[in-house]
Amino acid sequence: MKTNFVKEVLKSGGHVIGSEVSRLPSSEVPNIYAAAGLDFVFIDMEHTPFNLETVAALIRAARQEQIVPIVRVPQAEYAFVCRVLDAGAQGIIVPRVNTPQTVRELVSWMRYPPHGIRGFACTAAQTDGQAVGLETFMKAANEETLLVIQIERVEAMSHLDEMLSIEGVDVACLGYMDLTIDMGYPGQIDHPDVVAAVDRIIETANANGVAPGIISPEMNVLEHWVSRGMRFISYATDAILLQTAAISSEQQLRSICRQTNLAPSQNMASANN
Repeated sequence: MKTNFVKEVLKSGGHVIGSEVSRLPSSEVPNIYAAAGLDFVFIDMEHTPFNLETVAALIRAARQEQIVPIVRVPQAEYAFVCRVLDAGAQGIIVPRVNTPQTVRELVSWMRYPPHGIRGFACTAAQTDGQAVGLETFMKAANEETLLVIQIERVEAMSHLDEMLSIEGVDVACLGYMDLTIDMGYPGQIDHPDVVAAVDRIIETANANGVAPGIISPEMNVLEHWVSRGMRFISYATDAILLQTAAISSEQQLRSICRQTNLAPSQNMASANN
């Protein structure tokens, strides 16, 4: 079975980088991300219309490449967690994790007995079609699956120490837009109270052997918080990356046309006369 190199790198104190699939349900996206050298592809089910069949296809595409598929489930429910793991996801991201009880349930749902209550399913999606012994499969599934919990509410901050002390949490990921809204400072990531809260997430995570993480479409935000200790880093989305590349290309092409004193619109007009 595949090892989860994202989990290995984080355990060793390193950084991992990835990007989100949220608009383009094509297997080409994980392939492109892998070719670009990203460590993981973050497949979102919380803010997208993606169904399980679409997500399973994206996971398959990722597993064929050197990139780790991590799925954000819509919410903390056993059925969501187990179905995406059975589909071959090597990690899950769970939004709005606010209590130690929820963390304990998540860890239990992700693991086979005696360490959890996950229902057994040795699917080809998890083994890549290889024959794997029962004990080997269960041990690998328990040890290699990554758990990312998102800290997005003031309630979560009040339980932070206990939540991150629970064995089985790999990443404490800041949901900074939701957290700033819940704190009463919408979008103000640089507000002193928000900065103090994020610093506390980083410090508490590090104290418990958990990697601090952040998801953001803004490179300057990532640069700032990586310098302060964030190690699980997800930048932008498929749509944002495509739009950014399209805008950059358009600007360069317009510049080239201006330099030659012949804009495409002028050229087309002359051809039609």
